[in-house]
Amino acid sequence: METKEVINPPPGSGGKGMQIRESAIKIFDGAANAGHDINHSLRVMDLCAHICNIEGGDNEILEAAALLHDIGRCAQLKDPAVDHATLSAQLAPDILSNAGFPSQKVPAVVYAIKHHRYSSGLTPDTLEARILQDADRLDISGALGVAMTFTYSGAMNRKLYHSSDPLAGHRQLDGDKYALDHILSKLIQLPRSMHTVTARLMAEERNRFLNGFVEQLVNEITFTRRQANE
Repeated sequence: METKEVINPPPGSGGKGMQIRESAIKIFDGAANAGHDINHSLRVMDLCAHICNIEGGDNEILEAAALLHDIGRCAQLKDPAVDHATLSAQLAPDILSNAGFPSQKVPAVVYAIKHHRYSSGLTPDTLEARILQDADRLDISGALGVAMTFTYSGAMNRKLYHSSDPLAGHRQLDGDKYALDHILSKLIQLPRSMHTVTARLMAEERNRFLNGFVEQLVNEITFTRRQANE
């Protein structure tokens, strides 16, 4: 018999946080997500809490923002014209209100959600929004970044790599077409985009794995041609 997956709350999570979490779980449950599922949101929440403990900020705002920052992603997967950050920010206030979340903090949650998306190129003004950006980017770095890249690339029917020039020595990187290009053009560049020192140090540590992975992958991709040249 299949064991039902149970998503446990973190220690010390209050009733409001539990209700927000349950709302997010219902939105993600059974919907296509290509790796950006409720577990991603929970990992981002944990990273936010860790960074907040060191850098400061309001963890109540961060917990809510992390749980809800990607609830618009399912709609974006169905229609690429949808901006999941904007939609998530639009959906968040009703969820927060129903959970009894402090009304004076709702704008800060919405602001953080609206500004989290990497491809938007936005630099937020508030500490909480910057921490959410950092945590979201950290969760797509390192080993998790590799796993999520290939999950998303499979869902989008992208190729693993450019067959004749995997490292783009003589062409432009195209992360929308090749999974390896996405790693090279985005994931490896993430440490320099971090706002907080805490996140930057964590990203640099994860990048050491990522660089090793790319090196090994390219060695395996080019094995036959290297053997032919020896």
